[in-house]
Amino acid sequence: MRIGVNASCVLQDTPADTGNIARDLLLGLCNHHPEHQFILFFDQDPSAAIQWPGNVTTVVIPLSGTQAWRRYLWLEWKLVSAMKKQQLDLFLGLDGQLPLRNKIPAQLLISDMGFLHGAVGIPATEQRFLQKNLIKYIRQAKKVIVLSNTLEKDVLQYAPEAAGKVTVLKPAVDASYHPLEWEAREEVKETYAGRVEYFAVVGRVHPKNNLMPLLKAFSALKRRLHSNMKLLLIGGHTAAGNEIIESLTSYKYRNDVILLPEVDQAELARLVAGAYALVYPPRFEGVAMPVYAAMQSEVPVIALDGAAAREAGGEAVLFADPESLEDLADKMCLLYKDEQLRSRLLGNIKKADWATALDVLITD
Repeated sequence: MRIGVNASCVLQDTPADTGNIARDLLLGLCNHHPEHQFILFFDQDPSAAIQWPGNVTTVVIPLSGTQAWRRYLWLEWKLVSAMKKQQLDLFLGLDGQLPLRNKIPAQLLISDMGFLHGAVGIPATEQRFLQKNLIKYIRQAKKVIVLSNTLEKDVLQYAPEAAGKVTVLKPAVDASYHPLEWEAREEVKETYAGRVEYFAVVGRVHPKNNLMPLLKAFSALKRRLHSNMKLLLIGGHTAAGNEIIESLTSYKYRNDVILLPEVDQAELARLVAGAYALVYPPRFEGVAMPVYAAMQSEVPVIALDGAAAREAGGEAVLFADPESLEDLADKMCLLYKDEQLRSRLLGNIKKADWATALDVLITD
């Protein structure tokens, strides 16, 4: 078969911000099926750092500008025209969208539905566009693939008629995530946290990740416990997160907050495994990849209560009330003070079975 893929979202993949979900799934699919030809469509030149196998052809369709009408023109006209030239048998919408003018059998991959829940920091126009069109994409797709049971529930609540064509495909955590011995943990703390314990937060500096409430909770911990604990914010900076970055210049405990916007996969794995605990403040992510990474690294987690975090961590996570800043602060203080609680959480860790069935992406 000749399989086309809208692969532009791979260009935004990073270890900390997205967990490289799209890149790893696509690479796995192409490597797992050498009998098929994959035509990957990009809206700009792809990185030369990604080594695609021999059954991959890349096609660049330049996107000039980010306005909604330009994105629509690219998706519905330029992409469809390029698809016709490639004589495809199947098309995969890797970014949660499908060109509605397309007549080729298509499958839809959904990795996030936060826009249905009013996640902060997503422009209203973008939320309205996605809310308006997602139902059309779901109806057009011959198969809908979601990356968690949480997303499956969201899809079926939004589009009950999709019940017969939804399949769950859980993405695998990178093999670099594993526990560290004491000496290795001390080395990580010395390199990044001045030899003291730290909370790790993995994800973009963006309002939807609830970093402002987290910073207020961290302030409460510092005031109450007079601790030398550090907070490591690991992930890229975004335009929407500029206010958060600027607020740190006057933040009382700014010397205890360490920004790490660019780390590679190996260092990210060491930073997660070296943490006293991982804090996961997003509420509406479809897949809680940092929580899965912490589980694989045998690191306890504090999370704002949400379906994705519960699916990923279960009883190994200490959950805080999303509506209560005080409760998040209380949970951070509690875990810091109570080593027995930390040990109980570690004892509850159940590592996921990452036997990824990539065949669901292309089989009938």
